[in-house]
Amino acid sequence: MRLPSPCRAVPTALILTLLLAGPSWPLEPVWSHLPVGLPADSLAPSLLRLESRGSRALAASAAYTLGQFHHARGEYRPAAEAFGRAAARLTGEERADARYGQGLALLGAQDAGRARAAFEDVAASSVSLRAFAQLGLAQAHALSGETSREMEVLRRLLDGPAGEAEPAALERYAALCDRLSRASDATAARERLLRRWPRSFEAARLGPQPLRVTP
Repeated sequence: MRLPSPCRAVPTALILTLLLAGPSWPLEPVWSHLPVGLPADSLAPSLLRLESRGSRALAASAAYTLGQFHHARGEYRPAAEAFGRAAARLTGEERADARYGQGLALLGAQDAGRARAAFEDVAASSVSLRAFAQLGLAQAHALSGETSREMEVLRRLLDGPAGEAEPAALERYAALCDRLSRASDATAARERLLRRWPRSFEAARLGPQPLRVTP
């Protein structure tokens, strides 16, 4: 991932957390329309043909799969465009899933404004993705250098049912508190992380900590 500077970088671990968040919806119809053993370099043109010539449902699946393909290759702008085209053909949770993918791609493209809009849309329309969309929204604010807004979103997320987004949110919140010289808040966040998610990657990254973890 190409990043402009350490202070604005999108943490790789956070992106991985966000990528794993989306509920997958059936994409089998796409693969049944593609030749077996199709080379990777031929996948994008084939998916574009399916998108332009298929039914609305098939076109949506092709565009979504094309977004995944471009994202996996680090081609974030084309990925965001493909996810956006998929979202335009979908409704409900499937649309939210595609918009979520678009938000992730826009983070990779360092397009904070459009990423923020995508995550706000998902947070407002999807119950299953709301917490992860809020986490993405916080990262979009970080990308813009809007520390106070990032902190506000993280607090709101951590005050509610954050689910599996909680470990990454706590890790990010603690790091922000360190930067703002709020040592007690940072310590409390890390204690909560170790207490509630002791087997998480975020907890493992803390390493040995001189923290008192209460049951």
